[in-house]
Amino acid sequence: MSKQLNSKRVVSIYWEHSKRYKKKLWIIYPSMVLAQVVEDFIQPLIISYILTSLATRNLDQLKNNNLVLILLALALTEAFGLFMWNRLIIPLFWRTQEKIMRDLSMTSFDHLQLMSARFFGDRFAGSLVSQVNKFVNSFERLSDALTWNVFKLIVSLVATTIILFPKAPQISIAILVISAIYTPLVWRYRKKQLPTNQAWAAAETERTGQLADAISNIMAVKSFAGEKAEHKRMQSKVDAVFDRSMDTLRMNTRHESITGSVQRSINVSVIVLSVLLAINGNIDIGVIYLALTFGIAIMRRLWDLNMTFRTVTRVFGDAHDMAEILDTKPEIVDIDNPQELEIKDAHIDFKDVTFAHEKDAEPLFKKLSMHIDNGEKIGLVGHSGGGKTTITKLLMRFMDIQNGAISIDDQNIANVKQTDLRRHIAYVPQEPILFHRTLSENIAYGQPNATQEQIEHVAKLAHAHEFIKDLPLGYKTLVGERGVKLSGGQRQRIVIARAMIKDAHILVLDEATSALDSESEVLIQKALWTLMEGKTAIVIAHRLSTIQKMDRIIVLSEGKIIEEGSHTQLLAKKGAYANLWKHQSGGFIED
Repeated sequence: MSKQLNSKRVVSIYWEHSKRYKKKLWIIYPSMVLAQVVEDFIQPLIISYILTSLATRNLDQLKNNNLVLILLALALTEAFGLFMWNRLIIPLFWRTQEKIMRDLSMTSFDHLQLMSARFFGDRFAGSLVSQVNKFVNSFERLSDALTWNVFKLIVSLVATTIILFPKAPQISIAILVISAIYTPLVWRYRKKQLPTNQAWAAAETERTGQLADAISNIMAVKSFAGEKAEHKRMQSKVDAVFDRSMDTLRMNTRHESITGSVQRSINVSVIVLSVLLAINGNIDIGVIYLALTFGIAIMRRLWDLNMTFRTVTRVFGDAHDMAEILDTKPEIVDIDNPQELEIKDAHIDFKDVTFAHEKDAEPLFKKLSMHIDNGEKIGLVGHSGGGKTTITKLLMRFMDIQNGAISIDDQNIANVKQTDLRRHIAYVPQEPILFHRTLSENIAYGQPNATQEQIEHVAKLAHAHEFIKDLPLGYKTLVGERGVKLSGGQRQRIVIARAMIKDAHILVLDEATSALDSESEVLIQKALWTLMEGKTAIVIAHRLSTIQKMDRIIVLSEGKIIEEGSHTQLLAKKGAYANLWKHQSGGFIED
């Protein structure tokens, strides 16, 4: 996407979210016009009248027109402005702006949730957080700049022309001409800054990603004495941000030396023309006051416009990455009008499945077929890279196949909603990752409406209650980011309890006991067999003792099923499985 199209897309997204609040916008902006006209133009007109009367010594006329009422009108304009800005416009604008930012946050979050595992595998989590925050906060900066600077400048130019042109057309024309030259000149220069600002924003995103990566892996850094190496990596990211910032500064300084001189010419022009007209007796002191007041006000707003365009280009730079992500279609999508998944037997079929991890890459699976009966317990074994975990990811539609079909109870999983499919599968991943929430919340994630009694029941089955009860806060203990406060075995027991409480028709265990010691594994195995009763289960394990009691064991190698049968049958064949069993070390398959 070109930079210009991307900028238009950013504006389009912001407008799509803003127009949801059109009624409030129709209150805010007309109210701003009224308040600005009263405060910035009606008040100077009253003062102009007073000055003209004083200068011409027409005090009787001033008294006849009731000086008290005139001064009262001045006070009322101040009170009116104070009320409109502080009690109506600013609170309503702020509230509406926050609502739009809230919606942008949820749009970004919901879109990210639709993205595939591959999408997240290619990106730093910290960078994505940074991109979302920049995108949302950029709306605030853009709407502030356009509202308080651009919109008020337009109102000032229109009102100045209407009031000043009949009294001093030369001054009015001079202001309009200089403004007409200045505005496109500034925008032209600021557009040239856009690539520099995008590079600056990208460097900041990389810095955030590096910071998040180092902090989330801080124990690895410490254990490998990698502080100096990480310092060097972080220094390079910080230096890149500084360099891009200086690039922007140098470009900004060059441009502002030109635009600043044009902008300041308004003040000079107004003063010179006012003096010349006054000498020739063409305008009175009140008009000079108006010309100087309006001219200085517009000069100030034009200077603000310079800063506004600077903000706008930075906004487009900051919002660039997230706008592209929002325009990136999810890799895994539901079909229109998906079927409802109805599971009765929970038998699973892989029929002629072809799958490659990357487009145009050599397929891992070529017409793979596999049937799993209702309630059957299947063990998947084989060396790393054989396709074991990929089978479970395809079943859960974390990735999509290129050809063939995967079905549950003869329903193609591609024809049902992803959320509906995954509701019927309890999944224990290879790496037990927890939310930075309480232990109760982490376990109940499998069943959000679970009672504390149900939570503690599955915790006991998973032998997690044994350590939870000894914690100072028990089930209310916060586990830290990714469960860092718990040991690997403790985390694994929690995710097993989470799978238990879900009570789904299909159970997928990917190295579910790999982080447990031998004693804990024996206890967990009993709980898992209880959990698997009446369910269709797929279990991946390097530790063959974990799956030797399975109904059937499938041996995978390079995406192909090379053997299948019970533990006893496969040992009798004296093939690949028997060889794996023979060469285990400590109960694990040697890669």
